[in-house]
Amino acid sequence: MAILLLERRAGLAEFTDEVVNRPDVRAMIELVEFGVHPEAEAAGYDKMTTIIEVELVDGRIISGRADFGKGSPANPMSDAELEQKFHQCADWGGLSRGVADQVARMVWDLENLADVRELTRLLGGVSVTG
Repeated sequence: MAILLLERRAGLAEFTDEVVNRPDVRAMIELVEFGVHPEAEAAGYDKMTTIIEVELVDGRIISGRADFGKGSPANPMSDAELEQKFHQCADWGGLSRGVADQVARMVWDLENLADVRELTRLLGGVSVTG
């Protein structure tokens, strides 16, 4: 939550020791309180209700609620969002943009892929013979 407040994003690159140990992140972590909100609990276990309340320095409270997280079956990601997340993960993992683009194209058309080794070669960086 601390890094999300500071950076407005929370992907793999934000969850490294280097980022988490930054002084500004450590200071923000000290301000974050976690607990079970009674309204979320009352929603039941068939939902994954999340309620976030942010108290500003001036005392105002900004809040938000979601019954199902983005990417859940009840709130699925769009194809564009899914591909963007894949590209962020691929970038973090060291896959070049060109190779990531090729992988994405192959996955979107997986049913027409003649040999899955084409895909694994790109992901593993190993050439396939035969």
